[in-house]
Amino acid sequence: MDKMLQGQTALVTGAGRGWGRSIALAFARQGAKVAVVARTSMEIEYTLELLHAEKVQAIGLRIDLSEDKAVEEIEQQVLAEFGRLDILVNNAAVLQVKPFEEFGGDEMERTLRINLLAPLAACRLFLEPMRRQGGGSIINVSSNAGVRPFENEAIYCAAKYALEGFTRSLALEVKKYNIAANTITPGGLQAGVRIKPTSLTQAEYDRLNPQEKACWVDSIIMTEAFVFLARQRGNGVTGERVLAFEFSERIRAEGWDLEYRRIDDPAQHWEKQGIA
Repeated sequence: MDKMLQGQTALVTGAGRGWGRSIALAFARQGAKVAVVARTSMEIEYTLELLHAEKVQAIGLRIDLSEDKAVEEIEQQVLAEFGRLDILVNNAAVLQVKPFEEFGGDEMERTLRINLLAPLAACRLFLEPMRRQGGGSIINVSSNAGVRPFENEAIYCAAKYALEGFTRSLALEVKKYNIAANTITPGGLQAGVRIKPTSLTQAEYDRLNPQEKACWVDSIIMTEAFVFLARQRGNGVTGERVLAFEFSERIRAEGWDLEYRRIDDPAQHWEKQGIA
């Protein structure tokens, strides 16, 4: 089978470890050039080793998305290196679990900046290149916290709820430019599938005993859904919320040629097929 993302370029934030690293690797295995963003040099270097082993062009950017002008720096470096961006994955996230009244102003601002404002800024900055080149795919990584409340996660929930609404509205606006915009969340909870928490660094994970490591599955098993969404444009699946594990399972069982629901066709429902 031909590589499905050959000739395309992708940006994945929060790709120094965990799910972000798996997403970047899945794209590389499908032939995409990849830019990865993370805060830790060691983790970026390890991700780049995996990407280069796939014989694709890849760059790593050590950038903290909570800082001013961080997204502008990413945009400049990506376009300078690749000249275009076909696939934008806003994956970086931060979660502090504690009562709302204990949050300081700086903590709230950092949580909102990384989980919400940075994705919005990235979408804004990369829309023009995508429009100019004739299309693209935006994938905003969400969470169950984007559709239901969790105690002691008020700020995180606020960011993810907003990201869900933003993405659906954006999909309506950019459809005419042949750009798709979707959210994706791990899913798999009913099947007892858990991926390693974003907050757990690679060094911390390496220090865990085998029993603790066995609590989490390799997040690569959820990446077919990302490849599927990366291939979408404005005339395909857009304005949807995808459950990564369930939809990846369906792809593995049925293949890549799946029917899809258009954003303006509300009569069809995807809950049982991995889109909810």
